Amino acid sequence: PDLVCELVDWQETMHYIDDATGICAGLSSFPIKPPYHIHNLPPLISAATGLDIDEEGLWEIAWRNRNLVRAINIRRGLRRKDERPPEDHWKKRFPEYEEKLLDEYYKYRGWNKEGIPTKELLERLKLDYVAEYFIKRGILKDEGEGSPEGQQSKQRKDKAKGQ
Repeated sequence: PDLVCELVDWQETMHYIDDATGICAGLSSFPIKPPYHIHNLPPLISAATGLDIDEEGLWEIAWRNRNLVRAINIRRGLRRKDERPPEDHWKKRFPEYEEKLLDEYYKYRGWNKEGIPTKELLERLKLDYVAEYFIKRGILKDEGEGSPEGQQSKQRKDKAKGQ
């Protein structure tokens, strides 16, 4: 499951970067060997915007965007029960494995068991107002529900340090 989470994370991150920069996904996140990649995009973005962005900063921006979009969908009612592949997607289904993968993905993202970003994560991403909104509406509990980083950020930081 860890490798699956990392692959999904990379794909989603590249899509969020594509959407934010206007780059065609056919050139960056769809191909196996993309000409535009998270490793070579920061200098291009910095040159175009004048902002000093490195690879880690780009990951953070994409992660914040991902969680904000997630929050919008949560506000609209999206919950764990809604996150299923279409029934005709595969001939043979493995519901227990699908549930396990979803558990691992949520944990990797730093979300709770319902797929809602935790208060700690939202605060870390400077999305406090989203956490406050969710608490006020009873969508999220006020007490801690998980890690402010999730495995995603921790694994990326460990790799950057060479661990």
